[in-house]
Amino acid sequence: MAVLYTTRAGESQARRRRSVAGLHDFLFVRHPLASVCTALAAYALVVLGCGEELEVSANYFVLLPIIVCALAGGMPGGLAAGALGLPANLLLFALLGRPEFSPASKPIAEAFGLVVGASLGYLSDYYRELVGEIEKRGRTEETLRKTLREKELLLQELNHRVKNNLNVIKSLVQLQRSRSPDPAFVAAADELVNRVLAISLVHDKLYEGGSRIEDPSEYLRSIAANVASAFAAPPVSVEVDLGGSLLPPDDAVSLGLFVNEALTNALKHGGSAGGLALRLRAEPGEFRLSVRDEGPGPAPGNQGGEGLGMRIIGALAGQLGGSVSLAPASPGPGSVLELRWPRAAASG
Repeated sequence: MAVLYTTRAGESQARRRRSVAGLHDFLFVRHPLASVCTALAAYALVVLGCGEELEVSANYFVLLPIIVCALAGGMPGGLAAGALGLPANLLLFALLGRPEFSPASKPIAEAFGLVVGASLGYLSDYYRELVGEIEKRGRTEETLRKTLREKELLLQELNHRVKNNLNVIKSLVQLQRSRSPDPAFVAAADELVNRVLAISLVHDKLYEGGSRIEDPSEYLRSIAANVASAFAAPPVSVEVDLGGSLLPPDDAVSLGLFVNEALTNALKHGGSAGGLALRLRAEPGEFRLSVRDEGPGPAPGNQGGEGLGMRIIGALAGQLGGSVSLAPASPGPGSVLELRWPRAAASG
């Protein structure tokens, strides 16, 4: 209730400000001459029509044209009106035939008119500068919004083209694969398709979530599911615990390719009977990713540690600025491939 009241009060104040600003613009910006003439006529009518009853108090009504001239003409208008205020009073009182109604101290009256006119003129000029700055900022904000909309459209087009290009690459590889009788080429083509899929997945996640992937678990599960499906292997167990940390886009791309290569390498050389477990967690100062093969997997130094897959894994670890190790699983059979890389300061 308090929040609703505050919101309504703020809206009411905003409406009042807009009303006052609109009135000022109408009277003193778009029709300044008419406003000044109206104020002069009202002042003269009051003094000539009511001067006998008001007597000396009629002098105060000269403030009306001074205020209007200051608001309409700024500092120059305020000074001119303030300087002419006393002579205007003396002229009207002379026409009225009552010169004794004029101020007792004419220098003080003249100084007062100048001070009032100059002060209001200064405030009027300052207000106009503020209005001009607000309008300028409004135009700048609109230009920025337009630029942002154009940027978003260009980004959407770029993402669309990237996605199409990845699909074209995948289709070309699959087409070539279907025409080749060479089992080695077919296997290599399948690995390449999985790599393209890994890039496509991180691209889709970044496109949905902006410049960072807040929760990479779904992304990693998608990669793991693709690799397991290609090898007809059981589902991969995926565990992600980043403790609120975010993955920068460069890390996400390299990590996705790393996971694809690590799972592929484990299934190729470690077998799929025992299943795979993927774990990503954040620790003080670093991220740690482990891929565990619970089958009869490779020991350090065998083919699983010397093939193309492990060379790609090492290169991806280098892109992340981290290190990778392959060791026998303990306890149990198989092996554990572990990647460690530093957490950027912006990742939380």
